[in-house]
Amino acid sequence: AERSFSRIAELYQRKQVAIAELDRARAARDQASAATRSAEAQLRELTNGTRPEQLEQAAAALEAARGNLAQLQVGREHLSLRAPRAGLVDALPFKVGDQPPAGAELVSLLVGEQPYARVFIPASIRAQVSVGDVMRVFVEGVEQPFQARVRSIRSEAAFTPYYALTGDDASRLTYRAELVLQGEAARQLPAGLPLRAERGDARP
Repeated sequence: AERSFSRIAELYQRKQVAIAELDRARAARDQASAATRSAEAQLRELTNGTRPEQLEQAAAALEAARGNLAQLQVGREHLSLRAPRAGLVDALPFKVGDQPPAGAELVSLLVGEQPYARVFIPASIRAQVSVGDVMRVFVEGVEQPFQARVRSIRSEAAFTPYYALTGDDASRLTYRAELVLQGEAARQLPAGLPLRAERGDARP
């Protein structure tokens, strides 16, 4: 319970959980600690010349307190989310208190050294693009395109950001996506270069 509270407190300091979650973790820690201390104190008192049945009752109370603590620890494990591999947090799409829809991306992680491109898929072709699809990425100043795979697509649409506007795009809804660039040459690219992406079948 103490470890759980410490973890929640750290997340609260980073503004990744609400204060209500911190209060619940603190209450659970205090309850488990108090129950354990009380049972241990009763057991110590009863070991000084008391009857065997009283010792058994105190031992049972201590065991129940330990069981409660174990249950709280299991609950903490069930409520803890862990990434499948180590990485750096790139983006947190939702704020504390938001209620993400089912299937939404909660955290964007950067793993490994493979570069990626952040693009915006027009709503008109969103249904034709899926995670894992092969794309061609044209980087400004580089003659040959790069092959890339779609790593993630946001589930919520938004208006095209101003830095991605071209032609009639200002009035379109888009879905933010990330494409992982393939090949050794892609690793040599500096960050922040303008680019555009096309589907692997070469259709616009």
